[in-house]
Amino acid sequence: MVTKSNWNSLPGVEIWHGAVVRQVFSGKNSMMVMNRITPAARPALHSHPHEQLSYILEGKCKFVLGDEIFDLVEGDVILIPPDVPHSLEVTGDKNVLNLDVFSPIREDYLPANPGR
Repeated sequence: MVTKSNWNSLPGVEIWHGAVVRQVFSGKNSMMVMNRITPAARPALHSHPHEQLSYILEGKCKFVLGDEIFDLVEGDVILIPPDVPHSLEVTGDKNVLNLDVFSPIREDYLPANPGR
């Protein structure tokens, strides 16, 4: 079955006290997550069992991945292997817009009625 949507019509969920808005589009085995992250956001170093691909669409950020630090800008992509601690911090005064792809899906990110 084909499922089609548009980012402009997907609901956004505010997390981290309004400093991040997340939108989710998911299938059964993979998931895309759009994040708008403000300079005020301070995401904690975390890890999860999912492989994650992250694509920076707008803005600049410092990305901590294990023992390494990467300065990422618009157009950069990064692979986060499962269980590797990581975080993203906005560097500059503009929001970061990034698209994450997770496999397998993150059940904790699914809306109450994902429509799948």
